[in-house]
Amino acid sequence: MHSDRELRERLSADEPDNAAIRLMSASSRYNRAVARRVEAPAAAGTWRALAALQELGPTRVSDLAEWQRVSQPTMTTLVRRMEQQGWVQRHPDPADGRATRVSITDDGRAQFQRFRAQALELTGPAWARLTEADRATLARAADLLRALLDEPELR
Repeated sequence: MHSDRELRERLSADEPDNAAIRLMSASSRYNRAVARRVEAPAAAGTWRALAALQELGPTRVSDLAEWQRVSQPTMTTLVRRMEQQGWVQRHPDPADGRATRVSITDDGRAQFQRFRAQALELTGPAWARLTEADRATLARAADLLRALLDEPELR
């Protein structure tokens, strides 16, 4: 069994594989830390889904599930809960009358903006302590990670 310190030292080696693991670990810890402190009336998955709908526009549940890397039944349950809250609505898919699309409502946008504002307020002081160059590096890393997630093997 390794101590946290030993594990951090082993993972801080300059190997590409370790960098990927460190990035996954840091991202996960960052998300959990923010989610624990933000006064949100729903799970973090809800906020990720609302963010995706805001970015993608009206989307099929299957596509939203793929985007979020969850199963379709999981996303269907989440969409049903968000629909009950009035944060999303379903409507017919104009390209396929048998299918439906989900879109974010004004209430959903407002809820997401409240969550986003709280998250930014919470993380702002820590980000302010970073240098401008470090903030730019993290922004670039986030962009690169998003691009990686579009790679076929990670879909």
